Amino acid sequence: MSSDAIVLLKQDHKELLRLFKAYRTAPATDLDARGDLAQQIVHDLTVHSYLVDEVLYPEVSALLRDPAHAALLGYQDHLAIDRLCEEVADRSPTDPGFAAGVETLLSAAVRQMEREERDWFPLLRAALGRRDMQEIGTRLLAVRETAPRHHPDQAEPRAVEPGAVEPDQAEPDRAGPDQAEPGPVEPGPVEPGPVSGAAQGAPG
Repeated sequence: MSSDAIVLLKQDHKELLRLFKAYRTAPATDLDARGDLAQQIVHDLTVHSYLVDEVLYPEVSALLRDPAHAALLGYQDHLAIDRLCEEVADRSPTDPGFAAGVETLLSAAVRQMEREERDWFPLLRAALGRRDMQEIGTRLLAVRETAPRHHPDQAEPRAVEPGAVEPDQAEPDRAGPDQAEPGPVEPGPVEPGPVSGAAQGAPG
């Protein structure tokens, strides 16, 4: 088995996509199967996110020593994915919003994995040598065994870089990493007074 970091992460992506397909093709009436698959997805995504955010990125940053390097600027953390994982883990398959929550998580995860393989991984490959990638991969394999797992009843804390925003302090990108959902707009106070014909035809 290869110890190359990018090869290992692509294997993670492949296994995650297999689980996503299994969930989506499971009968909607088989709540037990869908619930078990959803928890396995949450578990595997949590481990994968930890390996990228807490092992791969810091290792690459230490090797490149240049915050403006394209390989570092191309990185996107997994905090939005983590937040969606927590929401799915805290719900029962019988909850009305369970299926929609899982689908939001899967769609966001697919977009992030596609972006990593299309844009970020090639930058890493160009920036670091084969030996560096193998050493990072060996580290990923070692840390995987003790990486935090998300349990429905108790989420394990994750290390956060100084100055980073905790998932519960930020607005989650529920529409996926590429676009955020618009929030509600509060109407402002309306001053009394005469209304022109043009204003009467304008939407409120």
